[in-house]
Amino acid sequence: MFFYKMINKLIFLLLPIISFGQSTLSGEVTNTEEVEGIHVFNKTYQKYTITDSNGRFKIAVRVNDTVAFSGIQYDLKTVVITEELIENDLLEVALNTKINELDEVYLGYRLTGSLGIDAKYIETEVPMEIALTNSFRGLGKYSGVLSSDGQSQVKNEVLSSGGGGNILGLLSMMMPKSNKIVVPEITPLDYSRDALVMYYGGDFFSGHLKIPKTDEERFIHFTELDSVIVVSLKRRNKFELLHRILQLREQFETNP
Repeated sequence: MFFYKMINKLIFLLLPIISFGQSTLSGEVTNTEEVEGIHVFNKTYQKYTITDSNGRFKIAVRVNDTVAFSGIQYDLKTVVITEELIENDLLEVALNTKINELDEVYLGYRLTGSLGIDAKYIETEVPMEIALTNSFRGLGKYSGVLSSDGQSQVKNEVLSSGGGGNILGLLSMMMPKSNKIVVPEITPLDYSRDALVMYYGGDFFSGHLKIPKTDEERFIHFTELDSVIVVSLKRRNKFELLHRILQLREQFETNP
């Protein structure tokens, strides 16, 4: 009996501390355009919600949390939560409308950065291979015997073996044989229709992305190999993942 009384007293004492640390913040997106379905994500506390038809929302926050706002037609915006915002209990957010920019247009051959490859496609008065060779012809040929020096007779056994440099052998000599550091493997987030519903809610496709049920799996296949998606999954960063999904939604065409 005494034990249960102590537990009850402890809970009673901790309740004010717990409630003080976490608060529910009310807010409103004040744009005159579409304000329903704006994604509100507490990046620090990993909480997520969306705005209602009037642009209003409620989300759990703590002081110094970073809350991000994102929508298909708006630029990403972040707000750092302060004690003043929590005390006022109303956060008004105005989002900037995205400006659609045309992709860059490249005329002619696009350089790869490899001299050997680019030289074959760049048009010059003299072929690039010949031009490069001519640059060294003025040096002529030397048929005499080079005088020896203090370094010519030194033989590097590590680099001479293997026909071009045994770098792995050199590294193995330098690395210690024991005290290996084992880095724990991080399991990436799952990426599937069901996984996204679990992360962001049951109406994520139909309500937030406006994608019909018949196109849900096609959207997954359309986005699953995107480099930003892959990196977000490896980092287990649900906010970064959500932001990229919203960007790719603009490029995805649903069946009529």
